[in-house]
Amino acid sequence: MHPAPHPIAVRYNPVVPGLITAMGALTLIGGITLMSGIVGAGAIGFLLSGLISLLIGILQFTKPYCVYEPATGTLRLIDLFGYKDKIHGAPAGEHLYFNGRNLIRVTPQGAHLPVKTWTGHTEDLTRLFAALPYYPA
Repeated sequence: MHPAPHPIAVRYNPVVPGLITAMGALTLIGGITLMSGIVGAGAIGFLLSGLISLLIGILQFTKPYCVYEPATGTLRLIDLFGYKDKIHGAPAGEHLYFNGRNLIRVTPQGAHLPVKTWTGHTEDLTRLFAALPYYPA
């Protein structure tokens, strides 16, 4: 009996969470600066948006963008806050394939829809594409 292939995790491209974290830090610093100045209470929005942006950036650094399980043909797009992952592939009655440019899912109705992968790490996406069937566009 052969062991089941390991799931393929695709991390976020480090540029995306880096930008979000940096912008969150700048917004937080701006909010702190406004809080110490004349504006005072008007800086609460800057503080909250800076904290939320920092949280999202940190979660993107720690959680994968998606996980593909070759044994079941399931692609899970991970929700950052853990509320609800998007599931594509066999459990949703869909087929996944790579057409040379995009990851495509074929719905039960026959529609060919691309899956967004632009935020994924390039090396991890290459491993994912290699595990999928290839049908040229």
